[in-house]
Amino acid sequence: MFFEPDDPDVRERMHAAFAGATIQLGCAPASDATETWGHSGRTIGAPVTTSSGNAWLRVLEAPVGKEGGKLWTGTQEAAATLPMEIPRPRLLASADWVDEGYAYRAELSTYVTAPVCSPTPDLTQHIALPDDWWSRLQRAASTVAATPVPDNRPRVISQDYVHRTIPRYLGEAGIDTTVHHWTLAHGDLHWANLTSPELTILDWEGFGPAPHGFDAAHLYAYTLPVPELAARVRDTFAEVLATREGRLAELTVAAILLQAADRDPIHARLAPHVRAHAQWLLEHHRDS
Repeated sequence: MFFEPDDPDVRERMHAAFAGATIQLGCAPASDATETWGHSGRTIGAPVTTSSGNAWLRVLEAPVGKEGGKLWTGTQEAAATLPMEIPRPRLLASADWVDEGYAYRAELSTYVTAPVCSPTPDLTQHIALPDDWWSRLQRAASTVAATPVPDNRPRVISQDYVHRTIPRYLGEAGIDTTVHHWTLAHGDLHWANLTSPELTILDWEGFGPAPHGFDAAHLYAYTLPVPELAARVRDTFAEVLATREGRLAELTVAAILLQAADRDPIHARLAPHVRAHAQWLLEHHRDS
């Protein structure tokens, strides 16, 4: 989702860290590999080769003393927490080190050959997905939500954030925004984190407790530009989205995405769809 950083010092530092990680973890850059970058160049990832075949290497960077936190520990905690039947990359090995004032974490994971459903989080055109794909997605989301939350795992969003953000971005202060049911969630379930035709759910570093139904609500909002598939998402997750908790999760996601619309063009183009759906939700929420 992010471009290569403009700062040449960041690029040089991260490339050096990636090269060092390949040595520590016994792998080598794949030929003609395409790099992927995180926000502000704080992560870099690319395919690598190992003695067992292809893998994916991701390196995170933070100033010494500021490493740690939800995203820093997320991949390892997800690997230790989530049931094996959830279709996701497997963490194979990791390494941590410090160099010239920066802390690094390298994570080697299984390589996923299936392409992502969309190069951006939202859908801009229809895609064909088999019935089994939808069934696996529903089972995976249900399994995540039923998994006990690990001790001290930070929430995807806080209760205070829900209280503040729904009125601010949806213009509605007359509903109860208290989340009564928190369950484990991927936290960033969208079309750039899903592969097809074989389902794999990518990027688990942000997982944690969220309002019940958050993943379903999140994916539905990013599908709104394609009504036929949005209806399929809603049908797949009808059991949770039809509840009071599910509607509150949808309002929360709508507020999050409208806030993001102020910062990037992807969410700006999604905003009219989200705003219209949020208004429908608010009318439905008042009557329930």
